[in-house]
Amino acid sequence: MARKTQHRRGQLNEEGCGQDPLRITGHSPHPIRIIIADGHQVVRAGIRALLESERDLTVVGETDNVDDLFTESRRTKPDITLLTYGLPGCKDVEAYKQLFRSLPGVRVIVLVKDNDAALFRHAVEAGAQGIILGNIGREELIKSVRAVARGDSYLDPEAVEKTFGLLRQQQEDVFLPKELHSLSPQERRIIPLIAEGYTNKEIAVKLALSDKTVKNYVANMFAKLAIERRTQAVALYYKSPATV
Repeated sequence: MARKTQHRRGQLNEEGCGQDPLRITGHSPHPIRIIIADGHQVVRAGIRALLESERDLTVVGETDNVDDLFTESRRTKPDITLLTYGLPGCKDVEAYKQLFRSLPGVRVIVLVKDNDAALFRHAVEAGAQGIILGNIGREELIKSVRAVARGDSYLDPEAVEKTFGLLRQQQEDVFLPKELHSLSPQERRIIPLIAEGYTNKEIAVKLALSDKTVKNYVANMFAKLAIERRTQAVALYYKSPATV
């Protein structure tokens, strides 16, 4: 059911060039610098070991709380912060929004340990560029970091299937959030597919449209909604009608 917003069979915009072995596989020629923020030392050590098994990834810092995360970010200037939802010092969506705004230039991947639809949804609403579950495998973890470092969004495929699939069913008979009222009928057909994790190419196949047509619809939709990322479209689509 669920696919990717970028996930499962790889990410969009990943292409090799030149002769550098890292570039050939679509990886950055410079190591991706990562901070791990989790309240448990054993968890941090396990994530570090998985990430540093790849030569284009390097862990430049660790922390178990929000205050030290600011200090480490200033000291190490990471590309990615991989933090666990529920980190001491951050308890709700607004706290995470403030945290993300306070880390300029750093892209954030949130690890949701509990398979809880509310927590996953909160991470989306807070503006994380990547969201993964605690049972994520090594290959998916590495793909998520590379995707987010490239500037893409990454939603864990299992999380999309188990949480947003349910949320979509619940909202099929409920009016759209008011932010989406400006969308055309075709754009309203496309946004739930984006929320479910389909790529532009897959949407084109499902709706019998060309790739270019879908790309244009998505670009126009993002302009109307004043958003830049697919995760922002997901957050808007699943916004509770009770809050609008």
